[in-house]
Formats: sequence, C-alpha cells, structure tokens
Amino acid sequence: MPAENNRRIHSSSIDRNEISAENGQSADLVQNDIFTPEEAINFVGIGHFQVKLTLLSGFVWMARGFEAVVIKYVGNLVACSWNIARWHNALITTVTCLSSMLGCFLYGIWSDKYGRRTALSSSLIFLVVFGAVSSGLPSYTWYIVFRAVGAFAIGGLPQALTLCCEYVPGRQRGRAIFILSFFWALGVVILLSFLYFTLETSENWRLFLAFASLPAAIAMVMMRWFPESFRYLLVSEQYVAAGHTLAEMALTNRKDLPRGSLNPLVDRKRRGRPGLLFTEGQLKSTLLFMYMGVATGVAYYGLDMMTPHLTRYGTQNITDMNYTTDNFLSDKFLPISCLKGMETTEFIEILWTNALDFPGFLIFFILVDVIDRKILLSASCLLCSLFTFLLLLPTSDPIMPIAFFFCARTLLISQFDMLLLMTAEAFPTTQRGLSVGLETATYYLGQLISSYAVQGLLINNFILPVSFIGILMFFSAVSSACLTWETRGLELQDVLKFK
Repeated sequence: MPAENNRRIHSSSIDRNEISAENGQSADLVQNDIFTPEEAINFVGIGHFQVKLTLLSGFVWMARGFEAVVIKYVGNLVACSWNIARWHNALITTVTCLSSMLGCFLYGIWSDKYGRRTALSSSLIFLVVFGAVSSGLPSYTWYIVFRAVGAFAIGGLPQALTLCCEYVPGRQRGRAIFILSFFWALGVVILLSFLYFTLETSENWRLFLAFASLPAAIAMVMMRWFPESFRYLLVSEQYVAAGHTLAEMALTNRKDLPRGSLNPLVDRKRRGRPGLLFTEGQLKSTLLFMYMGVATGVAYYGLDMMTPHLTRYGTQNITDMNYTTDNFLSDKFLPISCLKGMETTEFIEILWTNALDFPGFLIFFILVDVIDRKILLSASCLLCSLFTFLLLLPTSDPIMPIAFFFCARTLLISQFDMLLLMTAEAFPTTQRGLSVGLETATYYLGQLISSYAVQGLLINNFILPVSFIGILMFFSAVSSACLTWETRGLELQDVLKFK
C-alpha cells in the first residue's frame, strides 16, 4: 500500500457548503483540507450510530446495576445452601472489591493498548461465563474463586463509557452519558423485583445469579455490530481502519464527512502507560479525581448501609440500636441468616429507597450540558456534605432526617458517573481508557473502605460515620473546584501535548 495512503485518509469530495446546509452548520466549520477527529464527530452529529452505541452501553451499565444488587444480597442468599459465617460474607465483599479494582486498572491499560472494543468484549465474555457457571457451584470455596474472576471481568465494563464518549459530539456528550445512568438504576430495580418474586423458589440464589448475567449476555451479543473506537485506531496508527470506521459512522447517520483528510497522529508508543498519569501536567488532575472517586464510594455505600436503620428508626433512636445484627465486624463467627422470604412492606421500602437514584440522574441529565462541569460537581458534593451534616440535628420529626438522608443519597451515584465523564474528557485518547479504569478502581476502593470503616464506626456511634462522610464530601467539593480543566464543550485531546 502506498505510504501516502497510510498517512492520510481521504473522505468523499463534496461541496463544503452543501454539507453545511444539510447538517445545519456554518460553512466555516471546515477551514482546511485536514480535519480533526473532534471536527468529524461534530460535523456528522448525533444519529442512529450513537443511538445504537448508547443502547449497547446501556445494557453494560445495567449489568453494573445488577452487580450492585448481587454484592448486597448474595451472602444471605448462599447461606440458604451453605453454612457460612459473617467473616465469609466479609470475604466475599473484600474479594469482589479487590478483584474489581485490579480488573479496572488492567482493563484500562488493555483498552489503551489493544482497543476499547476488545477490552469490553473480553470482560463481557468472562462475566457471562463465570457469572452463569457460579449459579451451579457446589461449595463456598468454589464460589469465591469464580466470584473473583467475575469481579475482575466487571473491571472492563467502564470501557463502554470510554467508547461512547469518543463517538458523541461535545455539545451532547454529557446527556448521552447520563442516559446510561438511567439504565443502571433500572437494572437495580429489575433485579430487586426479580429477587422478591423468586425468594420462595427452592435454591433461589442459583436462579438469581443466572438471571444477573442476562444484561451482560445481551451486550455481548450486541458487540458484533459495533466497530472499534476510531480515535483509538488513529492514535495506534491504524489510519486506514480509522478512516473506514469514521465513514461507516457517517453512512449509518446518513451524513457526509467534512471535505478533506483525517489528520494522522503520532502516538510515540505512549498508550496505556500508568506513569504518564502522574507526570507534570496530569498529576494534579489524577490525584484530585482519585480522591473524589474514593470519597464518593465511601459516601454512597456508607449511606446505603444506614438506609434500613434510618428509615425504620430515624435519628432519635438510632444511637440506641444494636448494629450487630447486620455488622460482620461485631462477631465474625456468627452464622449468616438465610434470606428465604421478604415481606411486601420490606420489599417496597427497599425498592423505593433504591428508586430514589432516579431524581439525581434526572437533575444531572438536565444540567450537565448547561452548567460548567466543575461548578455542577462541586455544588453537588457541597449539597451532599450539607445534607449529611444535617442528619446530626436533634429533631423529634422523623421525616426531616429521612428527607436529608435521601437528598444526599440521590446525588451520590450521579456524582460518580459525572466523575467518569469528566475523567474521559480531561485525559487524552492515549490514556483515556486507563484513566477511566483507575477512576472506577478508586470507587471500588471507597466501597471496600466503607465496608470496614463505616461499619466499624456504626457499632458504637452514629455521629462518627456521618461526620466522616460529611467531611469527605466537603473536601470533594473543594477538589472539584481545584480541577485543572473545565471539560464542558472541551475538544477531546488525542495525544499528549507535553513531554
């Protein structure tokens, strides 16, 4: 193949003014014969291609929602078949978090070195296989092994967001990502409902685990209709493939590409190198995003642990409660109770408390492309901190603390998706998969810290964990304001601009 064809990818030669008229854009959009990836995406705009990609990513996010329910209830479910103690349940949580953290990190490197599509496809295959097989395992020991592999595979799922971000125009990128959040919440509600209606079934936990792998199986089948990220192909110097992929997107959307050639990029073999995230120019953003990821994970799962106590007892009697009922830190060798059934009132309580994630997603969906990202994230963290501290106010009205509690909780899971979006926008294509994976790993680290630190504090005192969470979120608000880049409308960078 001639060298010139490897350096420049030619689009169809058509009149520039005709393209602009069809797409409702100014003829000044394309000034030169060479256009950038961002110009190509903005020129083609939103169409059927992005809709299908969002649907694929939505099922991946639904699988993440299913996973959140599995980790919460699987200990009490498998106790119906195996005699397990509280330390066994703690081991399940620990193995899941540690394995997911490792998976996030390694799949992030894989995504940048070998492609988003291959990383995501691999994680879905492993998740489906090991998730489905775990429903037929004969012992707790085997379950831990398969659980570790399945949790590792979960680490690759955030690369769906990376892939989605790289194909959506900057003006609509925020709302496209928060559509995925609705899939997450929908997945939580669906699996909780499935659990409720199958609790009386013999060996119900096996059916539960098999059903939990369904969204990942659907997403795995859908992967065959989607190409690799053209931005990854470009920075990996696969110029012809990048041009073909971009042309396929334009054809699917029934639009034309800008006149000229896609600008070739030189990667210099720096794709997926973790050390580059901690070099000058990226160190500040990396550390701030990592802190906010940990803080959000601690806050969300910490408040989630308090949910049943607050809804049933309020804050007046909560300090008199015996937390040993649900806390595996109090007596590690007591057996876990089997979850054989659930009262309708208890199910409704669990369902509506989890459904309260929807208002937060709706708020962020409306505002994410209207308000600067840093302002929106900082304000959300500050409000979470305020509502958390308000739980400490003495009051005889049980409604007020519950209202404060849910106002804080409804913003937290949306904040994490906001962090993933801003991370994907702040780092270049050569490190985007790794940065998103690292950010997700910090969230799982926060979940692990919350499982031990918050539960340990809850044994003796309600004030300590609430204050701990409130302080973490306050400093998250400060961290957001200190971020280097405002990413709303920011053109995605493809290669590092500095040494």
